[in-house]
Amino acid sequence: MNPYVLLALVIGWGASVAGAGWYGMGVGEDRIIAKQASDDKIRQETREAAQQGAADAIAKLKPVNTTIRAKTETIVRESPVYRDCLNTPDGLRSINSALTGRLAESAGGEQLPKADGAK
Repeated sequence: MNPYVLLALVIGWGASVAGAGWYGMGVGEDRIIAKQASDDKIRQETREAAQQGAADAIAKLKPVNTTIRAKTETIVRESPVYRDCLNTPDGLRSINSALTGRLAESAGGEQLPKADGAK
């Protein structure tokens, strides 16, 4: 066999292996780029869905305005000494019920504990 033919076959075989490797690396890079684009798209869709959900939740919020002016004015008129900027227990209950949205009850139902006979 002619050594030039054998040399040409080895060079051709080496070129085909190099070309296949080059092609394979390009396909691998393309796969990585496609995966990254897919991840970016999923991330963007998730962000948009979260923003839409937050916007819907904010749109459902309804502000509640509670007026306790009449009750407080009555208490102020009934309390002649109101100089220390302290609220009466009834006024404080009215303020707390307006802030929490629940009717505030006095602690212990305005009942004092019974006195112990033992000293």
